[in-house]
Amino acid sequence: MILTVTLNTVLDRVVEIPNFKPGKVNRIKRERARIAGGKGVNVSRVVKSLGEDTLCTGWLGGIVGEEIKRRLEEEGIPQDFVSIKGESRVNWTILSCLDERKQTHLVDVGPKVSTQEVKSLKEKLVKLVKKSAVVVFSGSVPPGGGERIYYSLLNLVHREKENIISILDTAGVYLREGIRAQPFMIKPNREELEELKGEKLISQNILLKEAYSLIRGGISLVVISQGKREVIVVSKKRALIFSPPFINPLNTVGAGDALVGGFAVGFKRGMDIVRTSCLGVACGIVSAEKGRETPFIPSRIIDLSNQIRVKEVKL
Repeated sequence: MILTVTLNTVLDRVVEIPNFKPGKVNRIKRERARIAGGKGVNVSRVVKSLGEDTLCTGWLGGIVGEEIKRRLEEEGIPQDFVSIKGESRVNWTILSCLDERKQTHLVDVGPKVSTQEVKSLKEKLVKLVKKSAVVVFSGSVPPGGGERIYYSLLNLVHREKENIISILDTAGVYLREGIRAQPFMIKPNREELEELKGEKLISQNILLKEAYSLIRGGISLVVISQGKREVIVVSKKRALIFSPPFINPLNTVGAGDALVGGFAVGFKRGMDIVRTSCLGVACGIVSAEKGRETPFIPSRIIDLSNQIRVKEVKL
């Protein structure tokens, strides 16, 4: 099973406002989607689409939390969340002009969690990790979680199951502290890696060197996404560049999570690094092309996987 942990689950609302103007009254033309979200939830959605067993966990609370649960049930995505007193958040994506694919994202910080709610999540993870081959920790952390929450949770799952494959996809101080627990894979985008380094990484060679420095620190695989550009994959022995084919993106929210989902499935199936990476990149492309609300079509993933160009570079 592939277990996903979403600390800051969200109800994502995607609306169309043809000529969105800040500071003005803007009327919604239509609501394109109202779906359960959060980075780990997005990963589970992809894993299920690819035919693998998955389970979502994390924190949920309030009326919004109940709607998130209900929407996951409607999708057939298994869940086992820890209930909290606070109200789970709502994020908005505004599609302002579909021809130009302009998007505005309004992102809530999330509810405050208590020390007891942190403890309850750890107790649940101890039970769930025993049934899991891969565990994915994704996304932001709500107030009260603490800067070292991912470090703590990663150490817990590594201690409970020695051979588990762990993936961390977060940013800022949570990434900086989380990598100290040496997850198997991390997936920063270029901006997140620059924030981690504290400076601009102006060339591909510098990106590769920074990725390899993380490998020397105990990470087994560093995957760097760059939006429409190449995906860089660095391990102890290889550095690979994956160039995706051109598409017209509809909604890029969740595309990076889809990429992570593809990698998680590749690991679960024991695929080699090239095939796993192509699967991950293809999943990211499909998500951007159709949006999260559209089920993945396996034949489209296969088609895109075959169009991805792979180049190996020297470390």
